Amino acid sequence: MVLTVGRTSDLAIYSLFALGALASSSISGQRHLLSEEPLIELRANFISKAEVEAIRELAEREEFEDAGDVETSGSASFEISGGQELCKLNFSDVGEDSDSADLWAAARRLAGSAISWAGGSTSLDMDPHGLPAVFVARWETWRAASALNRSGPLHLDLRKQPRRKRTVLVYLSGEGDAAADGSTVFPCIKTVDMSAEEGARRLDLCRRAAAHIQWIHNRLLAEYAKGMPQLPPDMEHVNLEQNPELSKKVVMSLAVMAALPKETSDGVRPVNWVWPPKYDEIASDGLSLHALSEAMCRGKAPGLRVASREGDALLMDTMEAGSTNPADGVFGKPDWRLWHAGCSSSDTAGPRWTAQLFLEKQTVSAEQDCKTNL
Repeated sequence: MVLTVGRTSDLAIYSLFALGALASSSISGQRHLLSEEPLIELRANFISKAEVEAIRELAEREEFEDAGDVETSGSASFEISGGQELCKLNFSDVGEDSDSADLWAAARRLAGSAISWAGGSTSLDMDPHGLPAVFVARWETWRAASALNRSGPLHLDLRKQPRRKRTVLVYLSGEGDAAADGSTVFPCIKTVDMSAEEGARRLDLCRRAAAHIQWIHNRLLAEYAKGMPQLPPDMEHVNLEQNPELSKKVVMSLAVMAALPKETSDGVRPVNWVWPPKYDEIASDGLSLHALSEAMCRGKAPGLRVASREGDALLMDTMEAGSTNPADGVFGKPDWRLWHAGCSSSDTAGPRWTAQLFLEKQTVSAEQDCKTNL
């Protein structure tokens, strides 16, 4: 099921049969509830074409980085990043005499609108330190004959960041053609073009994938708790090649330290909720979650696929309904039904662009607000 706000027939059919309450509309800013639980909401024309162009220009001025993991200043292979470059726009870094003031103003309006949509409260004159960073992504194009993946990293948005409550994803390119312009796929969300058996199979697949990631994290924590082996004071006189047991312990300790995300300010080791392609090969019981998202990106498997259309945006929850708000001092549980991945555009359409904001707080239900404003 490919959804594009600009193509009213697809959305109307989905609305009537899947939700029974929403009618398609081309009205600017109209909201469309794609999934009630977990919450996934689509909004047409969330930002204007001028704002899209301003944010893209600002990101190019601020420069992109190869996207291993800009959020934590790490690095990763093409397999993990999916050919993605990232630019992190931090409002607190903007100087008063910035020659990009107009461009930053557009990004600031985007952040304020995202917070309001997600159920928070904001004003354009609020302290810039209170605005979330905007992550602008630019994706390599993809060719049908290529052996490379079309899908980016399959993930949950709580990866390494356990405080995230909701996400707003804004499309900065595309005309609504998923095959040409790219898309966002949600392999765990049941749609009307999917059998009940397939829907159940996918839920089981996604649940087990999350359990597998948690198991890996727990094993790493257990190894980390053992600590680095005691080494002689003078390492220059230690020949690890002649001491294979010590060498093995040192290598294991260093590997564990590198694999575990850094502690948060609360002293928590967050889970890295990412399912790279290699996990399909090493996981047991046929956990082929990446292969499924890749097939969806290529249009070879059914499911929820939201086509990139310039100015449109998605709002989604990241935690299970009823999870404790991080503001209360306890982190929420990730909603494993929200595994998702971005799909690259074709080489004839040019790079795919998105902007993403991760929000930690909300004050009202965006779902309820959506229903009362339709």
